[in-house]
Amino acid sequence: MFTRGRRRRDPQAADPQRPDDETLIEGVPDHLEIPLRRWLFAALQEDEDMAQKIALHLRLRVDTGPREYSPTKFLTAGTTVEQLPEVINALLHLSAPSDPLFHAAAGGRVYRLDLGRHTSFDRERAVSDLQDMLTLGGSAYRVNDSHTGLESRVDATAQQAVARVLTVSRTPQSGSAADHLATAWKRAYGRDPDHPKAYSESIKAVESAAQSVIEPNNAKATLGTMLGVLRNSPQKFVTAIPSANGTDDIALVADMMRRLWQGQTSRHGSQNPTRLETQQEAEMAVHLAVTLVHWFAAGLVYRTS
Repeated sequence: MFTRGRRRRDPQAADPQRPDDETLIEGVPDHLEIPLRRWLFAALQEDEDMAQKIALHLRLRVDTGPREYSPTKFLTAGTTVEQLPEVINALLHLSAPSDPLFHAAAGGRVYRLDLGRHTSFDRERAVSDLQDMLTLGGSAYRVNDSHTGLESRVDATAQQAVARVLTVSRTPQSGSAADHLATAWKRAYGRDPDHPKAYSESIKAVESAAQSVIEPNNAKATLGTMLGVLRNSPQKFVTAIPSANGTDDIALVADMMRRLWQGQTSRHGSQNPTRLETQQEAEMAVHLAVTLVHWFAAGLVYRTS
């Protein structure tokens, strides 16, 4: 190999242009832009109808010159790098089938979805390819579990924990806890986050999971009324790990519920402007809810009398 005029690069040296492998990259970095645009073109090249739906959904004016109208070309090459995730998110959302069986992974079957009249698009293969690109490229985005949009990536262990809690809490005793928790997660980590919604759904998830344990006879129970019960009768409740001093075993659970309850800044109005919850507050609320829902749904917190 000739290296005249160039210094040979030490293969063990760190590449200054490459981010640390543990750092997820926000937005669309240079090394991902072209692969993502190529993926988008492959998905839409024979389906201008779907491309037009995406443009309308995002309120984008299609401009491909006076002699041609091509939403596909515009979305693929005419959008900004900041708009690209929104376009991909809209494609995943608008192309999602209504049949819930599509999302099942039973039998290793490959489901196909007609995105338009002239093409049959292997959606599952395309979604898999997209997820591989995002993962290999170190993107902060991932395809959500229902394949209906993008969401922020978090630690794989946390993802698995949430999935387990959703399974455990789908019982009559936990009411609609799983549904509220799933919505809270999506609103906290989805492509279009809604911090107040994520926070309020986290509270509802805990209320649903805890009611049968704390206030089984109160159909209108809230975190506030449940905290009153725990404050007045702490001796009636125990946890899987007893407290060190053997008294007030429920104190830790009550403190977590109280933090979640009192931390919601947008619950009530006043003379002062209502402050909406931040992304950080929403994320903490969701993870508090994941823990509390798990404890109640799995019987790790229970009533003795």
